[in-house]
Amino acid sequence: MAREGKREWVDIHTTTNEYEANIIKGLLETEGIFCLLKSSRVAQFPLAVGHLGEIKIMVAPSEAEQGKQILRHYLLPLKNSQEMK
Repeated sequence: MAREGKREWVDIHTTTNEYEANIIKGLLETEGIFCLLKSSRVAQFPLAVGHLGEIKIMVAPSEAEQGKQILRHYLLPLKNSQEMK
């Protein structure tokens, strides 16, 4: 659990894809869940290597379970379609 200001945050998803992170952020906010993107990217090194370049999607602890459910609903069809290729 991380603290940003006086608010506590929990990580519900991690990606290295900036586009995916922003789509997830928009999806969660559309559902009324405010979230924060916490990035370990280094501007001079635009590649994701190991944990370098990870983007964590962070939400309030009270909204973590609802956020995870939304992500499961969003990510499962994507995973299944990639497996079919």
